[in-house]
Amino acid sequence: MFELSAGQIIADKYRVDAVIGAGGMGVVVAATHLELGQRVAIKLLRDATPEALARFKREARMLVKLKSQHVARVFDVGALDDDTPFIVMELLDGQDLSSVLDARGRLRVDEAVDYVLEAAEAVAEAHVLGMVHRDLKPANVFLARGPGGAETVKVLDFGVSKMIEASAPTETTAGGLTNEGVAVGSPGYMAPEQMTSSRDVDARADIYSLGAMLYRLVTGQNPYKGGSLVSVLASMAIDPLAPLKSLAPEAPDGFAAVVERCLAQERDQRWPTIAHLAQALAPFGTRRGRESAQQVLATMGAPANVPAPFAASVVRPVRSSVS
Repeated sequence: MFELSAGQIIADKYRVDAVIGAGGMGVVVAATHLELGQRVAIKLLRDATPEALARFKREARMLVKLKSQHVARVFDVGALDDDTPFIVMELLDGQDLSSVLDARGRLRVDEAVDYVLEAAEAVAEAHVLGMVHRDLKPANVFLARGPGGAETVKVLDFGVSKMIEASAPTETTAGGLTNEGVAVGSPGYMAPEQMTSSRDVDARADIYSLGAMLYRLVTGQNPYKGGSLVSVLASMAIDPLAPLKSLAPEAPDGFAAVVERCLAQERDQRWPTIAHLAQALAPFGTRRGRESAQQVLATMGAPANVPAPFAASVVRPVRSSVS
C-alpha cells in the first residue's frame, strides 16, 4: 500500500487530513468527504494476508449490523486501485480507557461501572445477534466527546469477534478463520477457555473480559499477572485471585462479589448473560449507568423496571446467527 499523507485523495471522494493511527496491519486516517464536507475516519489494511483480509471484511459486516449508539458507525467500504481494502467510519474525538488509566491509575467504582454498563449496551446487541467480541479491554472502550463535551462510550475493534452457529457448535469462528488451539484476544482480559482455544468460547467469555476490565479500572491492576498467554495461565493456576476489596477497600459492599463472579475460571459459575451482569452492576453506578442497565435488559428481552428475580427469569438466551 502506498504511503498516505495529508491532501491525498482516497476513492476519488475522500481527502486525507492526517494519519491518526498506524500499526503493523494497517493505518487509520482522518479524512473529509469532498462533496459532503463530512469528516470521517478511514481504516485501511496494509499487506493483507488472506486471513487478515477476511477478518477485516467481517468487521465491516458486523459493524453494519450493530445499531447501538455505543458502536462507531460505518458509512462506506471499498478498495484502492491496488486492492487495499478500506472501511469508512465515524470519526471519534476523545480517548480510550487505557489512556485514562495511564493518566489516573484507577477510577471510582461508580465511574467504572457507568463506563462498563455503556459498553455492555453494545455487547448485549452483539450477543443477541450471535456475536462474541473476544477482545474487550480498556484500549477498545473509547470515550467519544460530542457537542458540548458530553462523553459517549464506543466499543471498538470487532475484527476478532466470532459468530455462534447453532448448526456447527464446534466451528465457532465465521469462515473458519481461527485454527484449532489458536487463541485470539488480549491475555490480561481473556477467559481461561479463550486462552486455550478461541473456538471454544461463548458469550460468557465477554462477561469474563468485562469483569477483568472492571477489576483493572477500580484496583489499578489486572486480575492475574503476566503479559503472555503462558504467564497469565500460570498465574491463574498458581496464584489465587487477590480479593478486589483488598486492593480497593473503598468499594461498596457487594461490588467485589459481582466482579469476582465474572472472573470465575469455570464459565458455568459466571453470570449467565450480560443482562444478569448489568442488573447486578446497576446499583453501583450512577443514574447514567442504571439507564444503560435498563437498555441492556430491553435488548436482551427482559422488561425494564421489574424486580431482579423476575427480570433474571425472563432474559432470553443469546440466539445464534450465521454470518
